Amino acid sequence: MKSFIDISSDKIGIYGLDSPRFLEKKDVDKEIGKIIVDLDREYWIDEIIVLNWPWGFTNLRVGSLALNLLKTLKNDKITFYSISKPELYQIFYKKWWIPRYGILYIWQKSNVWLRDNKEMSLISMIKKADIDNYNDEYWPLYLDQVYDETYFWELDNQLKYTYWNWRLTLITHKWWSLEWDEIALHKVDKLEANYMIEPNVS
Repeated sequence: MKSFIDISSDKIGIYGLDSPRFLEKKDVDKEIGKIIVDLDREYWIDEIIVLNWPWGFTNLRVGSLALNLLKTLKNDKITFYSISKPELYQIFYKKWWIPRYGILYIWQKSNVWLRDNKEMSLISMIKKADIDNYNDEYWPLYLDQVYDETYFWELDNQLKYTYWNWRLTLITHKWWSLEWDEIALHKVDKLEANYMIEPNVS
């Protein structure tokens, strides 16, 4: 079975099952290994796309560790593909599904990233409370998908994506879908937690 696992957000999302499973940060250390092994016993997972970065140190560290352990337990009979959220959003942008500029969640209560999808670059780290001040210069701005619906206040501009039937579907005012091969870009033998932290260039 093919699966899609998001370790780059405020919760770990495990997709490709009858319904998605979500793990809170406080439960990750204790639960993820058991859940992934149990799911593999039930579904026999043989390929996983992992959404890996931007940060969320606990989810990245524990998520990648648990997945590598699963691969060892399966005698390497599992294939990993790693993709970052900025890479995924650039794909969305090139298809004209989302605007050029967006706000990305970076595991901080007060700060977010303002990013340029065309240049694939960080414009600035900004205060979440100041997002509205950037609308004139960078309009329209989208907001990153975050599973905690209270984190952002403008839900109309917030992206939402989900995975089923071997497709990643972005839900905005329309539903847009990417096929498996469009996002299974970087095949890796071992999953490395992508801790890359970009400098504040403001």
